[in-house]
Amino acid sequence: MAPNFQSSFIPKEPVTEKVFKKKKTGIVGVLVVSLFITSIVVSVALYVYKGIVKNDIQNLESQLADAEEKIDKKTINEMTQFGKKLEIVKSIVTRHQVISNFLVSLASSTVSAVQFTDFNYGAIKEGGLSVTLHGKAANYSSIALQEDVFLRNKHFKSVVFSELTLADKGLVAFDLAISVDPQISIYSP
Repeated sequence: MAPNFQSSFIPKEPVTEKVFKKKKTGIVGVLVVSLFITSIVVSVALYVYKGIVKNDIQNLESQLADAEEKIDKKTINEMTQFGKKLEIVKSIVTRHQVISNFLVSLASSTVSAVQFTDFNYGAIKEGGLSVTLHGKAANYSSIALQEDVFLRNKHFKSVVFSELTLADKGLVAFDLAISVDPQISIYSP
């Protein structure tokens, strides 16, 4: 056997030096400890915040339930029905056609030698007016002048004179069909 071989692990001499030495903690150690403490503080803060938010939600739900109970459902239903009726009236008014704007334009565009004896109108698909007139004029040149004036009117889309015949007292009778721009027949209060 070896001369320095020790058969026992128990020291035979008294231990005089410190077995456990204090280790110095560097920047990494301080950082790890501060992160650990910060995570614990944040976790506690989040848990408390969660409780506060949950409590606020419960309070708001109870306030909402109280507000719903206080709502007068009859009044709301009446307002809803009134709103629907108002929309129906609005759609009727916007689709309403008036002839008065056309009559003003016709009166301002009529030549003094021309007179109208019969007037009929009806709606056409595009929302405009279809107007049929019967009238008398002093002569053929008055009708030609009237046609020229009507063709310059921006509200008349088409002007067609027909059935030109000599009538009594030297007057010329005619039929007139006018297609009117829809913009002139729109009702605007």
